[in-house]
Amino acid sequence: MTLEIHYNVYGCFRPPNEDIELAKAAVDAGFEGIWIGDHFQPWLDSRPYTHHILPWFGTLMSEIPDVPVGTSVTCPTMRYRPPVLAQALATLDNMFPDRLELGVGTGEALNEAAFVDGEWPEWGTRVGMLIETIQLMRRLWTEDDYITHEGKYYEYEDIKIHTPPRSDIDIHWAAWGPQSSRAAGKYADHLITAASASLIEDQILPNLSAGLAETGRSLKDVDVTTEVSVNYGDPVKLVREIRERGEYIPDHAELSNPDPRSVQAVANRELSDMSDREIRELNTITDDTVEIIEKLEEFSNAGVTRVLVGSNCGDPYETIDVFESDVIPHFE
Repeated sequence: MTLEIHYNVYGCFRPPNEDIELAKAAVDAGFEGIWIGDHFQPWLDSRPYTHHILPWFGTLMSEIPDVPVGTSVTCPTMRYRPPVLAQALATLDNMFPDRLELGVGTGEALNEAAFVDGEWPEWGTRVGMLIETIQLMRRLWTEDDYITHEGKYYEYEDIKIHTPPRSDIDIHWAAWGPQSSRAAGKYADHLITAASASLIEDQILPNLSAGLAETGRSLKDVDVTTEVSVNYGDPVKLVREIRERGEYIPDHAELSNPDPRSVQAVANRELSDMSDREIRELNTITDDTVEIIEKLEEFSNAGVTRVLVGSNCGDPYETIDVFESDVIPHFE
């Protein structure tokens, strides 16, 4: 059974230097890559940090050689000017070629709304901005001459990246629903999600396949990556920690909520209605490595080719240790 197992530091629970050390421990334990979320504000007010990914990647890639690193995910359309972000990513790839994986999404208000003139754009508008940004960045990465871009959302005249990437930068489109999954197949290199195994198998992959077919590709040509939280330790203590910190991401209704304090209030209310069992299952809280293996096997059987494992409670080093001793060898 082939399944790539990478590590997600999340970038919101520890200071940036501690996340570097955590990433090192994960690589030493056998995780095949390192990923991080890209947030201006955290999803929840109880989460104390949000690192800027670009300086963090520069340090990470210099200290941890030979493994891929990725964003899970960044929105390249509002908080960033697309050509400037393309330049930064090209610089990283020029220094550390063949290691950068760019996960992109349409954005959440808590990260982007403060940088938008006027009202928060609807999903369809944000999709159009993302498609145009991908096309623009690819031109900047691959064309030798100055380019002029006259799009629906962006206009630039006579611009060029003078420190180009040394390799192709793969783009992973974040998708959950049928339309976004189809768009991933049409406009990106790969798909990334945080959906359940059943949703991936029943909805995401069929629509991804349809989008791929429009470009002459199929599922065998792409990576399907999903995030999964895994927390090894005493279930009673870890469930208590989840409740005390309000560590729960509400559903997609909060994508248009720009205030982590307000999202936190929603999270606290919804957690109060959840049973301990539901919290354990949602966060893969367990003291049995067999449960972890079975969870990852579900994803593999559903068509997932890579999982990004991260811990959102307890001691992440305990989880890394059981992956090194029991979980990663099972999938080798």
